[in-house]
Amino acid sequence: MNFKLSAIAAAVAAATLSAGAGAAAIDFHGYARSGVGASTEGGSLVCYRNVGSMGFYRLGNECDTYAELAFDANLAEKGDTKFNLHTMLALGTQQTGDWENTAPAFRQVWAEATNVGSGPLSTASIWAGKRYYKRQDIHMLDFFYNEVTGPGAGLENVDFGFAKFSAAYFRNTEQEWGSKDSGGNTDYKVGNFRPDIANGGANTMTNIDLRLEGIQLGSFGAIDVMSNFVFQNNRKDWSGVEKDADDGFALSAQHTIGVLGGFNRFVLQYAQDAANLNGAGKLGFKGDYTGYRVLDHLVFDFGAVNGSGVVGYEKTKDGDTNTTIGVRPWYHFTDLYSIGAELGHIESKPNSGETKKLNKLTVAGQISAGKSFWARPAIRAYYTYASWNDALKNSNVACTGRDCETWVAGFKDKTNGSTYGLQFEAWW
Repeated sequence: MNFKLSAIAAAVAAATLSAGAGAAAIDFHGYARSGVGASTEGGSLVCYRNVGSMGFYRLGNECDTYAELAFDANLAEKGDTKFNLHTMLALGTQQTGDWENTAPAFRQVWAEATNVGSGPLSTASIWAGKRYYKRQDIHMLDFFYNEVTGPGAGLENVDFGFAKFSAAYFRNTEQEWGSKDSGGNTDYKVGNFRPDIANGGANTMTNIDLRLEGIQLGSFGAIDVMSNFVFQNNRKDWSGVEKDADDGFALSAQHTIGVLGGFNRFVLQYAQDAANLNGAGKLGFKGDYTGYRVLDHLVFDFGAVNGSGVVGYEKTKDGDTNTTIGVRPWYHFTDLYSIGAELGHIESKPNSGETKKLNKLTVAGQISAGKSFWARPAIRAYYTYASWNDALKNSNVACTGRDCETWVAGFKDKTNGSTYGLQFEAWW
């Protein structure tokens, strides 16, 4: 009897080892940040945001703990074609203490087959699943000016010689944010939120994304052109009503050129009706909308001195305008130690009402893994000062917590505030 058990155990162990030997290697990468601090008024850490629509100046101005944990694997290879799986979990907490519940978001799970043919298809991939798709951002603003995400599929990086072409199809469905109580009803007071499918999935939106990237201009850099065509695809809901909604489109073009040891990127964007300027769509939109945006993003690197700067302006048909201008320079004493600052100004002028203005200055010292502006991990000590005009009194410009959604009442009658703290930021 003991012999039989030992033989079975040995067989199981051998099978396990054999399976493990052939298993795909996992590539773990991601992003994370967290910190600690307080305001000069006392209480918890305070950030200064919620003005305009083009992000916020983030150095010394983040009041949460956040991480994106990505696990990728090469699952198989057939000739020159590789089959890869990509996954990502995102987690964020209010940064209040030791034990904080969080509901992880399954932000990405998609598979691709690379090098799917010959000629133009030798560099191309076929993919399907839930994905961040070729997102474009300005890091110092934590702002994604091109952000097409969600369930989709496509053909990517077809090489036409003068540029690479990609086509993708996305489909998003209306969600109802909340949790179900014991009776199966949505209860928004329950802390463990989750998105549920609203109206039986009756209201959906299709986004066709077409891109030509890397159009080479020789010594004058390169151009990328991105277009999105949004179509509402609805059916009758439980009451027998089909929601009436409009379609739309968005166009973006960006020019990138190497300058000052880094690069400069100039962006033009236009959107109409059901499309946003960032290429995403407005689910169930009905109305008349146009908007345009101009951005210029500079990253410079002179060795010991490097940094980033940005200028942005956008306007919509109804007359709302948003403006941002800022710079973040660093001086590196060694490969480890540096000091820097970030100065930013944001204005938001509604069609009717007062112009809202926010100024923010942060000074910081850090230890980082190298002299590059992009070197991470970095651990920073910082002091942030912000001021705003009377139009922002009694608003949530001074805020705290995840996504800065909690209004800090202690600043409601003020037009300035300060925060100090320490933070780490890493990507790998």
